[in-house]
Amino acid sequence: MYLSIVEVTDDKKLARYQPCKTEAEALAHTEKYGGFVVKDIGGNHDFWIVDKDKKTVTQDTATENSVTSRQNIMNDIHKLESQETPRRLAEALPDDAGGSAEGRAWLKANRDKIIIERAKL
Repeated sequence: MYLSIVEVTDDKKLARYQPCKTEAEALAHTEKYGGFVVKDIGGNHDFWIVDKDKKTVTQDTATENSVTSRQNIMNDIHKLESQETPRRLAEALPDDAGGSAEGRAWLKANRDKIIIERAKL
């Protein structure tokens, strides 16, 4: 797979491009619309760094790894928070209000897990 890169943003991000099956197809597109041709490096193009002067594309893996890690942590936090259903919260009330020691212990343990995940951010 090849890309005919037609436009690049000021911060070296991909703005307009055409994916092509062959290099010849990409070159033909470039002749018509301008730009340059590169071999598709794969991965998430949101993290590509495009150097139009050198006519290269590289992957910013450090940023991609950081963003992916943060997204995974946030997903874990949301999963833990979603477990705090009205039933679980009611079980954490005082005994005379229908709660139990087990319910309060579960809620505290879950909140402790959330604190650990938030500290990773």
